[in-house]
Amino acid sequence: MERMPEEVIVPFVTLRNRTGKMEPSDYYGGSRGSLETGFCTVNFYPIWGLEDIAESVPFYVPDERIELSGIKESSLTELEREIRSLADKDNGNLVLYIHGYNIDFEKSCRRGALLQRALGLKERLLLFSWPADGSMLKYTWDEADLSWSVPHLASFLEQVFSTAGPGRVDVVAHSLGARGIVQALIRLSYRYTDKLILNELVLIAPDIDTNIFRQELEQLENVVRRITVYVSENDKALKLSQEVHGYPRLGQAGEELTIFEQVETIDISGISLRRFSGHIYHLFNPEVINDLTELLTTGKSAAHRSRLKATQKGGLDYWLLEPRDE
Repeated sequence: MERMPEEVIVPFVTLRNRTGKMEPSDYYGGSRGSLETGFCTVNFYPIWGLEDIAESVPFYVPDERIELSGIKESSLTELEREIRSLADKDNGNLVLYIHGYNIDFEKSCRRGALLQRALGLKERLLLFSWPADGSMLKYTWDEADLSWSVPHLASFLEQVFSTAGPGRVDVVAHSLGARGIVQALIRLSYRYTDKLILNELVLIAPDIDTNIFRQELEQLENVVRRITVYVSENDKALKLSQEVHGYPRLGQAGEELTIFEQVETIDISGISLRRFSGHIYHLFNPEVINDLTELLTTGKSAAHRSRLKATQKGGLDYWLLEPRDE
């Protein structure tokens, strides 16, 4: 049966500048602005004839065109009402998604919609779009903008926590965005010494210095119920980041894999890349999507989720994500 076009609406919070342009793709830029909220509408248009091919090959073949078609602004008060509503839907938590480096506003909306749809979150996903430039050559610019964003992210996270209620917020953060949420939570941990701010903290391909994470972990544990980290030996972006910074990244596996007793580490190295970079597997690898869905919808620990095989390094447990059956 021929697939019909699909519309996905994603609520967002952004720290980006307004460009003054009215086209949705150019509405917000890559410079620093004030906190604004709204809803982005993303349309998925099937590409006829490619669906069967996309499902049968081990690499990613786009079988649909994804387009940001609209932006509707809202006030923070309106968004707070939406957060209360989102946190009550499907008996599930609100999921805050934070993107990584080299992502402009349009791409952040598209990725937010992809993740919302892939994980079956319906309207429970909230996108946080910090002012990344959307340029491969501006990594250090993005690092600076991320650091600038951390106090604003911490303040907004505090509002979300207060609005949604205890234990009703999960965070999924990718790459450089993972560094931002960890820094924001560390800031909040000194204020909330006896409260859990997050239920699940999921760090996907985190571009974080492993040794710095080790130093911060004890403080981070005070405000998060459970931390899950997805890692890969085949992540080319993190290998490059290691060369740039001189130290291993938390999202690396293989020789650089570091296991922490307080963290559930999921090694996805054994599944097919699908995308050359090996870095955005949470959007395009069915095995990762299925495991992430199970984590966020059932709350099961790694030891009780399907397709995870327990193993050890240095006497500490971690889990291998097994390929799907052919």
